[in-house]
Amino acid sequence: METIRYTERRRTTKWPAIIVMLFLIVGGCFVAYAIKFEDNPKMLGLSNEATTTTTDGLENVEMTDAEKLEQAMNLNYEIKEISSKDQSRKSYISDIHLPAIYVDGKEIAELNAKIQSEYTTRFETLKEQMVDADSNYSFNVTYTYYDNIVGIKKVVSLVVKQQIVDEDSQKVTSEKVTTYNVDLSSKKTLAQSDVLFDTLGKDYKEVLKTAVKEYIVDNKYTTEDKYNYEITGLENFYIKDSKFHIVFNTQTDNIIPKDSGIIDIEVEI
Repeated sequence: METIRYTERRRTTKWPAIIVMLFLIVGGCFVAYAIKFEDNPKMLGLSNEATTTTTDGLENVEMTDAEKLEQAMNLNYEIKEISSKDQSRKSYISDIHLPAIYVDGKEIAELNAKIQSEYTTRFETLKEQMVDADSNYSFNVTYTYYDNIVGIKKVVSLVVKQQIVDEDSQKVTSEKVTTYNVDLSSKKTLAQSDVLFDTLGKDYKEVLKTAVKEYIVDNKYTTEDKYNYEITGLENFYIKDSKFHIVFNTQTDNIIPKDSGIIDIEVEI
């Protein structure tokens, strides 16, 4: 009888233990399954569009347009002048003053080098070409600049003017304007479309063409039936007092059939 009692005691302790183990195993499987298919957590108050991918383990919240504008307006910039003169050859001298732009104390080196190279190279080339010139000439370069808020960008427009002057007669024989429009946030130059697409829409070239045509015809540079210029998007432009200016160098741009120097047309945007 003792043997029977011993066997019965083992049965009473074995099954509860098995049931508990099965419960734990099955429950664990359900928990693992639920975790695997649970949605990722979301921050309250932020939509999917308001966040970007994580970088270096940190989640970046995309800035609103108002915040981008505030950041742009707080950017500080400085224009430093770089001047040079070459009087080594009396028949062709230079007096060059060019801008070098810095943002928050850091130089936009690539753009500054491009501007410097463009004018010094141009002078050296012309200097060799005019070695046998009948008169004495000077190659003069000056600049102006303007800053404006365009959309959510702070833009600095650099307007560089080149003149070749006959020193004997004191007449300007050639002049040319080149512009550079810099977005201070990205430190990149802007194209015509970067400025006008958002304000005038996808048909901005037609708007420009109409404005230019009216100016050319009204000022009697040519007649309406002879005007056939198409806006390319490569024209020089700058922004002053929140107004768009498109510039033509008539010696090279062929917008009108005669040499009329520089044409600067203001376009409402």
